[in-house]
Amino acid sequence: MKTISVEIITPEKLVLKDEMESIVIPSYEGELGILPGHTHLLAQIQPGEISLTKNKETKYFAVSGGFAEVHPDKVEIFAETAELGEELNSERAKQALEKAKLQLKGDAKGFGKIKSC
Repeated sequence: MKTISVEIITPEKLVLKDEMESIVIPSYEGELGILPGHTHLLAQIQPGEISLTKNKETKYFAVSGGFAEVHPDKVEIFAETAELGEELNSERAKQALEKAKLQLKGDAKGFGKIKSC
């Protein structure tokens, strides 16, 4: 079966570089299913789960947002954070959730305000 090159990159490291048969990415427009030969695409990733399938085996990565650049033969995923599902730490995930909630509250307070110079 045909494959497509996939890289998942965070500010800290290259998380994954592999060949996959299919990829599903959570975007703000809905889930994107990507197969080899996909048309060029740039998408904003929302926090969620990326699934990568090869030889009937699927790997899952939790991501906290970012961008995906899709080419017919390569997908580059630039994520703020990315962790293999099997390696997730529940305590660290809870802390990240609380931090995100606080950030959302802060963003909501400042939404729509215009600052004068």
